[in-house]
Amino acid sequence: MKKIITGVLLLGPVIPTVAFAQALTQVNTIVTSFGTIVNALLPVLLGLAVVVFFWGLIKYIANASDEAAKESGKSLMIWGMIALFVMVALWSILGFVQTQLGITGTVVNSTPPTFIVPTAR
Repeated sequence: MKKIITGVLLLGPVIPTVAFAQALTQVNTIVTSFGTIVNALLPVLLGLAVVVFFWGLIKYIANASDEAAKESGKSLMIWGMIALFVMVALWSILGFVQTQLGITGTVVNSTPPTFIVPTAR
């Protein structure tokens, strides 16, 4: 009886690791897929923010005499600059955190450890 209790206490921290190994592999796959999608969308969103800024600039210059259209162009320029600032700032902060923590862009796929369970003779 003491051997069983000792075995359970020693293997207690290991059992959840082995049990959730498949779930961790699926989480890694989901995170990798999400990262791929974000990496593909980021240049598109940056380009869209630049287009919005320049569209507001064109609208502001072309409608110098119309005060309402001038304000609309000014608003577009401001929102374009805010979008650019937020995206570049977040990109920089994440890059800094990755550098400081030593995180690379690759995912290491490892197999879960195997345990040899002694059998009674």
